Amino acid sequence: MLPVLPVFLVGAVSAPLIKKVVRPVVRGTIKTSVKLAVDVKRAAHEINEDISDIAAEASAEAFASDVSAEADVPRQSTKKARAGKAATSD
Repeated sequence: MLPVLPVFLVGAVSAPLIKKVVRPVVRGTIKTSVKLAVDVKRAAHEINEDISDIAAEASAEAFASDVSAEADVPRQSTKKARAGKAATSD
């Protein structure tokens, strides 16, 4: 059992030292990851707004072209001619 005791003691002594070194590294990694996630979320939100604006502009242009196309086409009257006021040619 003698060989196990020194390995255990090395682990017990080095654990606090490793904790002091590893903790800041892990904390920095997590902090950087959170900042990156926030930046990606912000960029995605801006892209979504840009796409929504483009879609709204395209819809407005399509609607405007439909309205102007309907204005160019002469409409036929749906009213029926009255029998009493029919024009007669003599």
